[in-house]
Amino acid sequence: MISMIIAHAKEQKDIQLRDLIAGIHVANFDRILRFWPDAATFEDFIAEHCDWSEHRLQTWDRWTYEIQHPPRTISIPFRPSFFQIHRKNSFFGVKFGHSDELKRVYSAAEELSPNKVTSFGRVVPFITPELFLFATVRTEGIELGSRLRECGIDLEMLEQVATKQLKEPDKLMF
Repeated sequence: MISMIIAHAKEQKDIQLRDLIAGIHVANFDRILRFWPDAATFEDFIAEHCDWSEHRLQTWDRWTYEIQHPPRTISIPFRPSFFQIHRKNSFFGVKFGHSDELKRVYSAAEELSPNKVTSFGRVVPFITPELFLFATVRTEGIELGSRLRECGIDLEMLEQVATKQLKEPDKLMF
């Protein structure tokens, strides 16, 4: 969802792979930081290769504001219909597509996932931020994956954490 805020701020119609990686940076900074040499390298990578230089706490504030201020809903008296008044520059109601790169990495992450969870009555792969980064690195032909390999990320530790079998992955869903 934070990737939607980033894509909206960039005035894009599709969520790009780099937007999702920047969203992982914002939402899971402490969790992902251990795979990088230091915080500055991680933040520089996001700014340079993901085109997102806004501080992660400021992006988090954008997200919080959007959630706390949804569009107004106006009901017509004595009728079941209603309509929403959207705020200018809000991402609510915007339908984002997914770029081809993002779809390819999602598919790779689903194949690599050692954990399955039940969602809406279906068994689906459980994709963690670590697994998504690992899938980005492993997917052939993804430029951002090549850049991740070159930047000094600890691939061995990332693979170990990403492919770890969890005891109860359903408890991690929200």
